Amino acid sequence: MRETIQIENINSEDFKNEIINGVVEQMKNLAQNSNAKTETDTLLTREETAKLLSISLVSLWSLTKQNAFPVYHIGKSVRYKKSEVLSALQNKSTKI
Repeated sequence: MRETIQIENINSEDFKNEIINGVVEQMKNLAQNSNAKTETDTLLTREETAKLLSISLVSLWSLTKQNAFPVYHIGKSVRYKKSEVLSALQNKSTKI
């Protein structure tokens, strides 16, 4: 829902500064939200994922075969999205 702003008796310089301040504030908010999302959407290697879950690489391979969480193949490399691994940990139906 948008706010209605009524402007009365303001000079052009003050108006310009208000717009700039509003844009700067919105950009800061966007950057903060973007950083939070980026931290959880990072791709992890097999070793990083196993360490995050405190399991062996063999156990990680087994979980991957059971489709406990999605796996991403980049060339010959295997990657896991951190947010999906953490989500699988919270999901009670997933047996990890």
